[in-house]
Amino acid sequence: MQINTALFGTQEINDDDLITFPQGIPGFEKNTQFKVFHEEGKPTVHWLQSVDDAELFFSVMEPQLLNLGYEFSLTPEQSALIELQQQDELAVVLILSKSGSQDTAETETVPSDASIRANLTGPVVINVRSRKAVQVSLPRVERVTLIRAVD
Repeated sequence: MQINTALFGTQEINDDDLITFPQGIPGFEKNTQFKVFHEEGKPTVHWLQSVDDAELFFSVMEPQLLNLGYEFSLTPEQSALIELQQQDELAVVLILSKSGSQDTAETETVPSDASIRANLTGPVVINVRSRKAVQVSLPRVERVTLIRAVD
């Protein structure tokens, strides 16, 4: 199948590579199928690209890259939603957001007046076996990390 992406142009993807959010991502419930992409030479940040909307993508990264480890439980409903059978089937990623300069989507680097924040209270939990995912809402996180671009 071919999809259009804002960052990578038209891409040929395999149906087996899709990640399905059965209820969508909060605020984007109509977009349920995504594909993960990454740029060559930039292995830390990946892009969660909507299959249906070329302009909808989220930058994501593994919490371990920020020296974070999570301990939380999924609800029975969340576990059923992603067809969880064993804990080792899970991968967790954090959605990143950029604040500051508004016109950064077309530049190669993050401007010095921008900051990148990881959503620590809303990790995305992916069942790597079923390829189903859910974004969970955590009431409290012990550590807050802010990453700033350096000139």
